[in-house]
Amino acid sequence: MTVTHSIIIPTKDRPALLLRAVRSACQGQGADCEILVIDDMSLLPAAQVLKDLPEFESGRVRVLRDARATGVSAARNTGIAAARGRLIFFLDDDDALQPGYCARIAAGPAQHCDYGFSAYRLIRSDGTIMVPRARFATGAIPPDAPLRKQLCGMGMGFWIHRRVVEETGPFDSGLQINEDTDFVCRLIDRNKRGWYEASPGVDIYQHDITGNLANITRRTHALERARSMRLVCERYPAMVAHLGRSYLRHCAKVDLRPQALGFINTQSGHGLRVRLWLYFHAKLLSYAAARIGKRRAHADRALRF
Repeated sequence: MTVTHSIIIPTKDRPALLLRAVRSACQGQGADCEILVIDDMSLLPAAQVLKDLPEFESGRVRVLRDARATGVSAARNTGIAAARGRLIFFLDDDDALQPGYCARIAAGPAQHCDYGFSAYRLIRSDGTIMVPRARFATGAIPPDAPLRKQLCGMGMGFWIHRRVVEETGPFDSGLQINEDTDFVCRLIDRNKRGWYEASPGVDIYQHDITGNLANITRRTHALERARSMRLVCERYPAMVAHLGRSYLRHCAKVDLRPQALGFINTQSGHGLRVRLWLYFHAKLLSYAAARIGKRRAHADRALRF
């Protein structure tokens, strides 16, 4: 089989969701498409989960299992190294591609750009569907577009030419969070041409985590996101007006005031320092008000019972 495009799906310990993701990758994505599942040492091997799929038996779906758990960045890099297509798509194991999306990108004018991503449908945990407003019209992304509109996650129907990855480098395996932000910032920094597809290319499924686990998970994620976003800010100082706000937002969530103020003071330009200082303190007040509101709501419920 001649392969024109490859779909890479990193996975770990989500067998039912993985099966849905792989089935979506098999639906209408083109006969010249291969699907690579990178198993990051799942307890139930992905090959067992997928063994009854006809596409697995035919070899169109391949499973690569890492010898040790290495994280999502390294898993994606493993997939890139093994992919045979000239275009490489990424899909999270808990999401689903829209039928025909990859085939449409591979055969249309998008392929003349270096990379791209799409609009998406958000599937909430209660089954309701929300489609966020498209960032651009379908076509090449304007080079002077705001950075916040140019940045995207790998779960947003992201694709890239193999030659571009070979030129700009793989994912940073030292980053477990914000690795996609780092990757896309590198492309923008190298003046690579992006494409946006205004029609949703992927369904992103929202999962609720509640109780004490939610609080622990959110705090851990905020701490790690702050650490990794600080690294990204240091790598791309020309983008710090936007990236710095993201870093400060995560600092405000877990009240990392010394780190945040130290970061602000290192920035060149009085105007930028003032804007970042104001943004950080506005976020501190916002999160503090939200926490007070939650405590009052819990207290009111307790009184009723």
